[in-house]
Amino acid sequence: MHLPFELVRNIFVAYLANEVPLARRQPVPAKIPPTTDDSGRGVIRGATYFLVRSAFASDAAIASFAGIDRSRVTRFKQGMNLEPDTAALLDAVGATVTQLRGFLDDDAIPEWLRGANAHLAHRAPLDVLRTGRLSEVIAAIEAEKSGAFA
Repeated sequence: MHLPFELVRNIFVAYLANEVPLARRQPVPAKIPPTTDDSGRGVIRGATYFLVRSAFASDAAIASFAGIDRSRVTRFKQGMNLEPDTAALLDAVGATVTQLRGFLDDDAIPEWLRGANAHLAHRAPLDVLRTGRLSEVIAAIEAEKSGAFA
């Protein structure tokens, strides 16, 4: 007996649909239980640490800049949370370093962060970051990238 191709294909597809579970056919739980795993956040913290660390000579220098104990920097390196103000400051330094990468050589980034900047009223970018003004530092980076004179 010879069956038409479409019929054979339809039977085969129906067989696969019943035998091979498709992602869209799998039951989805009504509620996804909240996860207590902070590993993703820890990875981000660890990555931020390496960005911040590239701007400072040592962990002790980071601690001195942020006004925290060196053990807190070790916790930050391990992906643990810091106090909100300290975390915001170090996140701002990390964001600044990210903006500077590709624009400046990695060796020049610490010097740029500590040097007086005409776009920041001759203040050092790290001092401006310490006052919580990340947007001003980013604007200074953009001005230098575009070749603007202050």
